[in-house]
Amino acid sequence: MKCMNCGVQVTPGLDHCNRCGWNVSVQKKAVYLSKLYYNRGLEKASIRDLSGAIGCLKQSLKFYKGNIQARNLLGLVYFETGEVVSALSEWVISKNIKPNNNLAETYINKLQANPNKLENINQTIRKYNQALEYCREGHEDMAAIQLKKVLSQNSKLIKGYHLLALLQIKEGAYTKARKILRKAAKIDKTNTTTLRFLREIDLQTGSVTNLNKKEKKSEAESEVVGYMYRSGNDTVIHPPAFRESSMWGTLLTLGLGIAVGVAAVWFLVIPDRTQKVMGSANDQILLYGDQLATRDAEISRLEAELQNSQVSSNDTQKQTQEASKKIKDYDKLVQAVSYFNESNFAMAGSLLSEVGKDSLSAEAAALYDAMKQNLAQYMQQEGMEDPAQAAEGLEAGTDMPLDDLAGY
Repeated sequence: MKCMNCGVQVTPGLDHCNRCGWNVSVQKKAVYLSKLYYNRGLEKASIRDLSGAIGCLKQSLKFYKGNIQARNLLGLVYFETGEVVSALSEWVISKNIKPNNNLAETYINKLQANPNKLENINQTIRKYNQALEYCREGHEDMAAIQLKKVLSQNSKLIKGYHLLALLQIKEGAYTKARKILRKAAKIDKTNTTTLRFLREIDLQTGSVTNLNKKEKKSEAESEVVGYMYRSGNDTVIHPPAFRESSMWGTLLTLGLGIAVGVAAVWFLVIPDRTQKVMGSANDQILLYGDQLATRDAEISRLEAELQNSQVSSNDTQKQTQEASKKIKDYDKLVQAVSYFNESNFAMAGSLLSEVGKDSLSAEAAALYDAMKQNLAQYMQQEGMEDPAQAAEGLEAGTDMPLDDLAGY
């Protein structure tokens, strides 16, 4: 175990870190509890109590998120229940925590090595979501057809079994719903949703579902075998009715059965195969359309972001240049005033010639004009032949007394 404060390996048997002296007794208890819940989750997973295993493994990770074994096992349990996305999430987190010698990398590589399987998983997720949408719109028959396709591609998706059983319970097909829920119970024996639906079926039918063994006779067969009822304190049992059948009746029944079978094949099997082929083609068309629309939207978004970033970059650069020039002009104006006060008129005129008047405020522009005027006057008083050249091209401004310059 590593110290959570400095990351150094802690010597077993010590309650303090060898390096920083951090008290690791609470951390050791948390790691111990994490291992304890991992062992419980492993025991539950081994007897296919997947719901209980998920709860224990989540609790284990709450105490210590770095428990790689618990996280990898949680991913396996999710995968066994058909939750492939959740499983991949746990394995990716595990790989980021421990990049080397991690079984999560093996699990991820096995999935990525079979792109067809990943595509089937993605299709089952889309079809399950479509079935949910059909249920919300009131199209239960279409939702049932879609769910049967989902379960044929992903036979471990417990949510698919639950939704299909719920639709059958709504229609009153309790025998079919019980059969579907038994398949879900084979995957996860203690799933609360499965047990709750079975309890509702038992209440409606009056018979208790036995998950340990198969029923010997169906409800239809029990009606043929016989029936019983209570009369007061007595239980009356009626034996099955005996019907004598002749050879002609047997042949007629056999002929009708053959005719019905041929008609069923012609009207049910062939259209169903055609519908499956057309449905698969439509699914591919919709898939490609979704992919193209997603790519077009992404390209448009990236182009807009690029254009906005270029405009913003140009505006920012322009504003930065203007601000820098304005700061330089103000600095030169201040230095020119300082040289003027020190009677260094040559330096004052040189700096003033480099100032851009357009970048100055109204007060600073007035000072600028006064400086030009007074510099020109001082140069004339000193006897310079070309005062305009001495002021380095400064234009004449308004008159300002020299004493007023001290106020700027």
